[in-house]
Amino acid sequence: MKKISLLLLVSSFAFSQFSDLTQGLGFAAGMPSGTGFSYRQMNENHGFQITLGALAYGSDDEDYLEEDPYYYEMEQKSDEIYTRQTGESNNIWGNIGLTYYKPLHRAEKSLFYGFAGISVYYTSEEYMAQDYIYIQEIDSTFTRELVGSEKEVHETNLNEFVGVGLGLSYNITKNIRLSLELPFTVSNDGDIWMIVPQGGLHYYFK
Repeated sequence: MKKISLLLLVSSFAFSQFSDLTQGLGFAAGMPSGTGFSYRQMNENHGFQITLGALAYGSDDEDYLEEDPYYYEMEQKSDEIYTRQTGESNNIWGNIGLTYYKPLHRAEKSLFYGFAGISVYYTSEEYMAQDYIYIQEIDSTFTRELVGSEKEVHETNLNEFVGVGLGLSYNITKNIRLSLELPFTVSNDGDIWMIVPQGGLHYYFK
């Protein structure tokens, strides 16, 4: 009986050490949670997470017009204007996410919880492009003819995601916790993702 009491006391002490650490800094990745650096606070009855991510980069995937203007294309339309990238692109990517947590069950080194999250993803791309058309010569042989001069193209895209689901957090050490979540996600375009996993890794402190 004394051994059982001692074991319960040790387990309770170990759990209290983990549960006392409520604030964490680290990384998160997911549709409704956002992707990037994150701050997570998990209290006794509720919690929340803020995620921020940003990246600027250039793309070397240059799509120059080929020198040979003759093509054998069965499905080309001679009255349609096409556009191709003719140089390197400059890209900006960023997002912000906010997640609310509701603890459902606590164990010695793990926490089972429900959550609801919303995120906004922004992308921007700038590059030089050239318009052209296909002119049919003989049979199905087409000549590609340039239309106008090169132009600068700036494309932006904004996507919003809302999700709810269940998650599990596991204490790898006293301070480091790994989380895995399975959300039901809906985008602003009306697309639905039943289960696309997301997760995070945080270092907890008081």
